[in-house]
This record gives sequence, C-alpha cells and structure tokens, in this order.
Amino acid sequence: MDPNTYSTHPPSEPLDDDLAALKAAAGRLAARDLDRLPDAVRAARILALRGLLDRLEGLWLRELAGVDARGAAGAEADLAIGSTAAWLRGRLRMGASAASSYVRTARALFRAP
Repeated sequence: MDPNTYSTHPPSEPLDDDLAALKAAAGRLAARDLDRLPDAVRAARILALRGLLDRLEGLWLRELAGVDARGAAGAEADLAIGSTAAWLRGRLRMGASAASSYVRTARALFRAP
C-alpha cells in the first residue's frame, strides 16, 4: 500500500463479532422503508438513534484513546504514522482541527493524568 494514499475503507481483516453485528444492524436500518412508518414511530426513532450515536461516539473516543496511548495509529495498514491526528486526517479524511480535537478529547476523557 502506498503510505501516501489512504482509504476510508476498513482493513480486510474481519471485524470482531460485536462490530460485525452492529454493521449488519446498521445495514438493516438503512434498508428500512421509512415512509411506511407512523409519525410517532419515526419521531421515537430519531430520539433513539441520537442516543445510540452519542453512545457510539463515547465508545469511539475510548478506543481512539487506546490507539493513541499505544502509538498504534497506522497499525491496520502496517504503517508507522507520526501522530494519531495525522492518521485520522489521512484515513478518515478529517480536517486538521477536527482530528486534533478528537484526539485531545479522547486523551482528556480516557487517559490518566
């Protein structure tokens, strides 16, 4: 793999069972015909989805803190990356400010002082 070319696609290694199940559930949700649902159900789904997004964001930040602490940014592609923020910029095409902010937040929340 060219170290200057990154993809937003995950590595070819299989996801663990929990992430695979989550990915499958997201696929089922995306395939749902929302026009057939009553308004009350759609409104309730909005609230439930926001709660799930917040929880997933917390899990993502916890995992990001772990990758950062171990210096494992780039390990999925067997690359040594200079910083976790640079890795997020390259792999997820994040802006510099957003990537740095996520890393700082993850460190603040999940790493010992």
